[in-house]
Amino acid sequence: MRYILTSDFFIDDFIGGAALNDEEIYKVFKKNGEDIEKIKTSEITEDFLNKEKESFFIVSNFFHLAPELREKLMKLKYIIYAHDYKFVQHTNPAAYDDFKVPESDIINKDFHEKAIAIMCQSSLQQNIYNLNVDVKDSTINVSGNLWSDEDFEVLEEVEKIKNKKQMCSVIKSHYWQKGVPEAIKICIEKKFNYDLIHDDNYHNFLRKLGANAALMFYPLTPETLCRAVVEARMMNVKVITSNMVGATHEKWFDEIKGKELIDYMKERRNYVYSRIKLSAS
Repeated sequence: MRYILTSDFFIDDFIGGAALNDEEIYKVFKKNGEDIEKIKTSEITEDFLNKEKESFFIVSNFFHLAPELREKLMKLKYIIYAHDYKFVQHTNPAAYDDFKVPESDIINKDFHEKAIAIMCQSSLQQNIYNLNVDVKDSTINVSGNLWSDEDFEVLEEVEKIKNKKQMCSVIKSHYWQKGVPEAIKICIEKKFNYDLIHDDNYHNFLRKLGANAALMFYPLTPETLCRAVVEARMMNVKVITSNMVGATHEKWFDEIKGKELIDYMKERRNYVYSRIKLSAS
């Protein structure tokens, strides 16, 4: 079987949770000797789809995929690896009561329903998909995210640090959805010392996050999982957040942390690989 991993952006474009996760999917398939190719959605053509009509597509973010090509892809074999909620234009089901999007605002309905599987990162995300699109038989909760061996080395290194600074990290972001002003406001109201953290180097960012005793994170849209929240837990950092974060809905969130959670997330790589393989068979 030949696999095609496609997304609007990859790790070479910018470092973000979706791109980091997708890169690890690619690496895991390569490591297992699979025939896999990466291609941006904006670079897909009709000729490419004709040439790859026997391939199995792993579709990540797809807003840059032309509508006529999306129609053609619907006749092929594919899964959607969902990093947000692309059944609504603004990807924010929290704009509606109980996350229920009116039928008039639903988009890409057929594209989701024709997918062999929709891989979700938490039960919160899975339930929101099931509520809004007729995909109950095809959603899979992978209950986690994917990290590389090099990422885990940094996480394990920082996890061992016992004397963390008595500060609340607030992750600097220009995306309003991440609720940075709200997190800062809570820190001020509760008289918590806070540290606005950011670093373009991903591993340096992890070290900054793991150096502080707590993470304050109050997103304004439902987070499919929230990679940074899981990273904080893996590094024994206390997480102060809301039920808008997918990770908080997973059984492991309150039960394990530190090295135990790191080991669990290591296992997720093989789980995701095997579930994709199963969908393709």
